[in-house]
Amino acid sequence: MVAIAPLVKGQTNQRLVWIPLLALLIAISLLIILPITIWPAHLISNAISMGFVTWYTVATLYLWLTNWYKRQSHQSTKPDYLVVLGAKVTSSGPSKTLTRRLQTAIAIYTDQSVPPKLVLTGGQGSDEPQSEAAAMAGYLVRQQIQPHQLLLEQAATSTATNIKFSKQVIENDWQASRKPTILIVTSDYHLVRSKLLALQQHLPVSLAGSWTTTEALIPAMLREIAALLLQLKWPLVIFWIELTFLAQSISH
Repeated sequence: MVAIAPLVKGQTNQRLVWIPLLALLIAISLLIILPITIWPAHLISNAISMGFVTWYTVATLYLWLTNWYKRQSHQSTKPDYLVVLGAKVTSSGPSKTLTRRLQTAIAIYTDQSVPPKLVLTGGQGSDEPQSEAAAMAGYLVRQQIQPHQLLLEQAATSTATNIKFSKQVIENDWQASRKPTILIVTSDYHLVRSKLLALQQHLPVSLAGSWTTTEALIPAMLREIAALLLQLKWPLVIFWIELTFLAQSISH
């Protein structure tokens, strides 16, 4: 709860965060305790409990890293490239989430003495009228950003491909002998997985997170935790098995 507090500071309807979060903490605590209470010293009960301990560990690390990256957001960064990760596009243009990302990018862009290039990454979903990159470009041009500062990447369909293809765009565009400085702009709840995927691409980046409404924060974070569990499934399976056998040895 301490880790989430800075993400909702100053926002209204904070009960939409705190009530679901408290209910979730109680539910997870019960799911950890009940199996080993009802069926003590049994391998299956230990496996169930340790499975939820594993989920809780990942969720806790995710929340604290989100808090850390949010507080460290683009401090002292003078980027050569701003990579804006795509989000939903509607018939009226960028969604509210994507608009907040773009507003964050504009604020960073206008604060630089040497304007960076903006890499706009995101393809067109089956329910989207145009690619996310094209929608972002249109929005930025309407905000007086010069078109020659925009690099569009319109093939990505996930965060992983957003970063992979953006790396290729930057490598094709960069001309200097030194390595470029890259800043990824996304939503605050999305910072951890974006950093992890950038590390997997051997792409050193800084991060900047746009704010998320209280209504959307908990569902968005739960989706991110689920995505992290899937992305890290094999190390976590090993961690879960080790925890299970450790708990089993202690209980005997």
